[in-house]
Amino acid sequence: MNHKGNHEDKNSREKKSIKATRMRYHACILFAALLIIALAGLLRLNNSGEVKAPFWGTLPGICTWKNLIGVDCPGCGLTRCFVEIAHGKWSNGWKFNPAGFLIFGMVIYQIPFRGLQLWRLKTGKQDCRHNIYLVNVVAWGIVVALFTQWVLRHVQ
Repeated sequence: MNHKGNHEDKNSREKKSIKATRMRYHACILFAALLIIALAGLLRLNNSGEVKAPFWGTLPGICTWKNLIGVDCPGCGLTRCFVEIAHGKWSNGWKFNPAGFLIFGMVIYQIPFRGLQLWRLKTGKQDCRHNIYLVNVVAWGIVVALFTQWVLRHVQ
């Protein structure tokens, strides 16, 4: 029995499994980003600022924080901001939630980045990974932007 051959087969199977897992990971994020952009383009705001879906009507507000406390949360207005950005009404989007521009930008960024990752994996290359420092700076930047706009909105 060739133990070296069995070890190579096991190694090959593990590499294929890791590659398949990485491809699913990137494909899921790409799909989510495309879905978010598509929904932002399909949804509309009515005159009172409520979100309307085609063939559905007005969507209910889902903010638990606002429903329990009666005050907007730091993320309130993100859906409306995304809808307005997608329709080119940037100043309206800014009014709903200025931090939404950072998050919308991150969603847009995912489309070419995840597409590139899938291509790299498909062609036998390793997928690129961002420096953890950069990921932390961006994540905390978004958190700070959300809370800063929320505090400024409620101080006025």
